[in-house]
Amino acid sequence: MDRSRSSLSFARQFRNTVLGSLTFLFFGVAVAPLLLIVYVAWDSGKSVLDWSFLTTLPTGFPVGSEGGILNGIVGSLILVFLASALSVPVGVWAGMYLWQEGKSPVAHLVRLLSDLLLGVPSVVWGIVGFYVFSTSTGYGLHWGFSALAGGLTLGFIMIPIVTRVTEQALREVPLSYIEGAFALGASRWQTLRGVALPGAMAGIGTGILLGVLNVLGQTAPLVFTNYYNTGIPNSLVGSQGAVGDLAMQIFIYVHEPSKAMHVKAMAAALVLLMIVLVIDLGIRLLTWGSRKIASRV
Repeated sequence: MDRSRSSLSFARQFRNTVLGSLTFLFFGVAVAPLLLIVYVAWDSGKSVLDWSFLTTLPTGFPVGSEGGILNGIVGSLILVFLASALSVPVGVWAGMYLWQEGKSPVAHLVRLLSDLLLGVPSVVWGIVGFYVFSTSTGYGLHWGFSALAGGLTLGFIMIPIVTRVTEQALREVPLSYIEGAFALGASRWQTLRGVALPGAMAGIGTGILLGVLNVLGQTAPLVFTNYYNTGIPNSLVGSQGAVGDLAMQIFIYVHEPSKAMHVKAMAAALVLLMIVLVIDLGIRLLTWGSRKIASRV
């Protein structure tokens, strides 16, 4: 009996060691590209990365050979704010509806349309945004190349992402919690507001983060709706309403035949990565705080 237990214990330890080693190996393979990107951006752009680079506007000829990337930082934040202002309320509400009415014909149709929107190429969204928001002819809103046109176009890209992740996060709330709320006499809306949503906040926050990360790197929709501005906009619409953004700024700088511009592109890429990290940590902090408050209630 002791020998069989000893052999079984050895087999388990051997299996755990092998599986743990494979897990560590695959984790390293998955993380290596990210670390490589960070290293290349840091190694190439650290020479120009200082406070002045972050707080001054691009100047010189070609534009950007002197000065910093303040326009790209401000513009990216404006575009993310506008996109989130549209996509988060609509996407979360749509996800809640799909959770509540999961098997109804309308819910099936909404889910199908959401899946189709997830597969629409970003350049198609850019064309749609151009004809709806930017163009000065036809039946569009005639906002011109502007932050509002670009931000709302990015918001439409985010909506299906937030919708599906919100629905999935609500479905992952333990069924016993939902049944317990119903057993205590709570309505479906009270159960959703008081039990399901607090339990799904971490997943919903992840969905919002995925949407933000998606639109932060978009350039094709912005070419058609916003393009680029080397200054700080005076308005969100009209001829003075365009903004700069880091993704477009990096794209432009990389295509300049100047090594100095390439160095600035790498530094801007590093700043963009840091913004993504800050947004990630902020959303995780908010979801953690909401869960703590919900547990006390």
